[in-house]
Amino acid sequence: MEKSFKRINTIGNHIVGSFQTVGSNSNSAITAVSSGSRMYSKHQQDKSKDFFKPSESDLQKLYKYQESQEKLNSVEPFHLTKVENKTLVLTLNRPKSLNVLNTHLFVNLNKKFQYFRDDPKLSLMIIKGNGRAYCAGGDIKELSIQTRDIGLLFPRYFFSKEYNLDYTAATVNKPRVAFWDGIAMGGGLGISVHSPYRIVTEKTVWAMPEVSIGLFPDVGASYFLSRLKKDAIANYIAITGKQLTGADCVEFGIATHFVKSEKLPELEKKLIALVHSQDVNVIESVINEFASPPPPSPLLQDWSLISQCFSNRFNSIDEIMQALIDSKSQWGKDIYDLIRKKSPTSVKIAFRQIKEGAAKSLEECFFMEFRLAIRSLSNNEFIEGVRSVVIDKDQKPKWDPPTLEETSDEYINHYFSKLPKDQEFPIGDDKIYMP
Repeated sequence: MEKSFKRINTIGNHIVGSFQTVGSNSNSAITAVSSGSRMYSKHQQDKSKDFFKPSESDLQKLYKYQESQEKLNSVEPFHLTKVENKTLVLTLNRPKSLNVLNTHLFVNLNKKFQYFRDDPKLSLMIIKGNGRAYCAGGDIKELSIQTRDIGLLFPRYFFSKEYNLDYTAATVNKPRVAFWDGIAMGGGLGISVHSPYRIVTEKTVWAMPEVSIGLFPDVGASYFLSRLKKDAIANYIAITGKQLTGADCVEFGIATHFVKSEKLPELEKKLIALVHSQDVNVIESVINEFASPPPPSPLLQDWSLISQCFSNRFNSIDEIMQALIDSKSQWGKDIYDLIRKKSPTSVKIAFRQIKEGAAKSLEECFFMEFRLAIRSLSNNEFIEGVRSVVIDKDQKPKWDPPTLEETSDEYINHYFSKLPKDQEFPIGDDKIYMP
C-alpha cells in the first residue's frame, strides 16, 4: 500500500539528498501566429526602462510603505511561527486575503527560512495556511497599486524579495512538509514546491494562473514545471492556467501524498512529536499512516488530448493551437478559446520559459524569471490584467499586443534578453532597497 503514496521527493535535482470540435473560423485565426507584423506602441517598446535608478523620492515612498506594512503586521501578524520539539511550524496568517504573500512577508519569511536552515536545533519545518486557503499566490493588488504609486522601483523591490525568498526555500537541505489544503497557487508554491513532502487534500485547488493577468508562471516555475515527469503537463499548466485537484497533483508528481483535510491537525501533532524528525524514513512512515489513495484524477479523462496537444515536441505556440484545432473535439475548441482570452504576451512567454527552463539550473531560472518580471511590469500588460480580473472584474482586458498573431518573436526576445549588469537579479542580497 505504501507504494501508492510515495512519489518523487523533490522536483528537480538542485538539492542533493543528504537526508534519508473546433469551428471553421478557428482555422483562419491560427495562421501566422509567430510572424507578427504589427507596430507596437512606443510605451510597449520602450527598452530604456531596462536602465533604472531610483530617485530619492522613490526610495522615500518605498520606505514609507514599508513602515505602513510594519504597523499592519504589528496589529495582526501576517504569519505565525511556533517552535516545538525541534520543529518549526510556519503558518501564513492573512485569511481574509487568502494568505497572499506581500513584500513584508517576502522579507520576513526569508529570515524564517534562513533561521530554520542555520539552527542545528531545528530539524523539521511544517508550512501551512490559516483558513480556507493555503496561499492564493503573491499579492498582485499590492504589486499593481504600489507600482502605480511608487513607480518602477516597486516591481524591482517586489520580485527581488520574492525570488530571494523562493531561492532560500528551495535550497534548504532539511526536511519540510507542506500542507496544500484549499487554494494553493502562484507565490505560495514558490516557498513550498521544493519541500520533500507536499500534501494535498480533497479541498486542494492548485494552479499557476498568471497568464490571465498579464504575467507568467514564476517563483521558479520554469524549473519545477519543466521537470515534471509526464510530457505535456508543464505546457498545459503554464499556458492554460487551469486548476488541478489534489488527486491531479498526486497523479502528475506535483504532490507526494493525499491526506483528508480533517486529518491534518492530528498529522501535524504526530510530526511534531517525532524524536528523530530529520529521519526521512520515520517522517515518511508517519505521513503514510494518515495518507490514503486519492480519488481518480479528473485530468486523466482528457489526458490523451492533453498529451496530444501540449507535447514538449512542439516548438511554438502556433503548433499547439493547430493541434487543438486538429483534435476536432469540443475539448480542443474550449481550450483554444480559453488560450485566446489570455494575454498573448504571457502565453508566448510561458511556452518559451518552460522550454528554456528545462535546460537551466535553478539559479539560471530565477535570473531568467527576474528579467521577464521586470519587463512585464515595465509595460501596461500586468496593470491591465489586474484591473480586468481583480479590480473592475469586467473580465475584458485590453491586451497590447492584442493577439498571438501580432506578438512577434522579436518582441518576446526582448523579455528574455539580459538586463544591464547592475539591474540583474540580486541573488542572495536581502538588503537591497531596505532603509
